Amino acid sequence: MVEIGTNIRELRVAKKMSQKELAEHLHVTPQTVSKWELDKSYPDLDTLLQLSDFFHISTDKLLGNSKPSFLEALFSKKGANTMKNNEPDSKPKYPEGEVPKAVKVENAANILVITFDNDEIRYLKSHYINDYLDAYSLKKGHGKRRLLLGGGPATMWLGTEIELLEDGSVLIFGKDKYSPQELWYESQPSITLL
Repeated sequence: MVEIGTNIRELRVAKKMSQKELAEHLHVTPQTVSKWELDKSYPDLDTLLQLSDFFHISTDKLLGNSKPSFLEALFSKKGANTMKNNEPDSKPKYPEGEVPKAVKVENAANILVITFDNDEIRYLKSHYINDYLDAYSLKKGHGKRRLLLGGGPATMWLGTEIELLEDGSVLIFGKDKYSPQELWYESQPSITLL
């Protein structure tokens, strides 16, 4: 059974948004959002994709599907050859405790140059370049096939829209998020170590 109404409501409340605020973001009326949440109607496909993007959740999860779809399994890093119920983007476990906070981040052709509050400069491959390399990797399987089909974002260069968040996270183009732990533990002190 489709659980989209409940899911939209829970996601909206988690973001501390009113129905009106969500409606304004999606360019629909507050009554439309109310009808979705009460399961009296459903968003169209374009709006469903906007909701998925806005809440950073797959359309399968938004719709309440517990198993990954064929396409999700096909395009996920872990599920390239299986249809198992694996989390496609499981997060690595980092040591607990405080890490230095990024105070400046620049992008140089998909390599993030990060300056931390302890004055250390470190380098990190962007998510995009990791996915792109995975798509061409014979060792890792099929990887992110969407990149090969032209469905991925354009290569990032200097001037990329980068936002430093209060919690120490970094947001690139408003969608691609890097946690403080990822920035510190996944980065290298020298670009040659990447």
